[in-house]
Amino acid sequence: MTFSFRGCYHRETGFMLEAAFQTDARVTAICGPSGSGKTTLLSLIAGLLKPTEACICAGDHVFVDTQKGICIAPEKRQIGFLFQEDRLFPHLRVKANIEYAVRRRGDGGIAFKDLVQTLELEEVLHRFPDSLSGGQRHRVALARAVASRPKLLLLDEPMSAIEDVLRDRITTFVKRLIDEFQIPTLLVSHNRVLVERMASKVIEMNKGKIVGQNT
Repeated sequence: MTFSFRGCYHRETGFMLEAAFQTDARVTAICGPSGSGKTTLLSLIAGLLKPTEACICAGDHVFVDTQKGICIAPEKRQIGFLFQEDRLFPHLRVKANIEYAVRRRGDGGIAFKDLVQTLELEEVLHRFPDSLSGGQRHRVALARAVASRPKLLLLDEPMSAIEDVLRDRITTFVKRLIDEFQIPTLLVSHNRVLVERMASKVIEMNKGKIVGQNT
């Protein structure tokens, strides 16, 4: 599937994002210094921010085309998004947080048992998010992001809060899921080792613009 982004976004603070790229890589990494617009770009793709002007497409699915007046609601884009902040539902136990995503795709989702075992969440399924460690919360958020088997997966620093002892195995698991279910993925990370291991294309950003691409 080919993913394409062309758009601009202007904040009242003066920050401007103006970018265009196209990729058919299974995993495309978006790299650059803090404040370069990487998370803003993901938020525009997910529909959490409204672009000033844009055309955003994933294969035949048009998420946004401002010239044609198209703007699909975020919940209808079938996008999985792992934020830097976990954004779990605080009133739901871990099991219910993950099952919420599984129900969105029914039989088409990732097996709940596989997610729980691989991410080592069996012992915390009955607990509420505010009783978990930062690493545990991030693993729950990761499970929720991939559970629905989304058409597009957005990962914003996916391993930053994962415990060192689990990072390598979880990276292997996520990569296997992406490959097995052929999920196009955009990965934001400062971790060059992770980028080299997962991505087949790298897009460099700085000051709201794309300054380089390599495969």
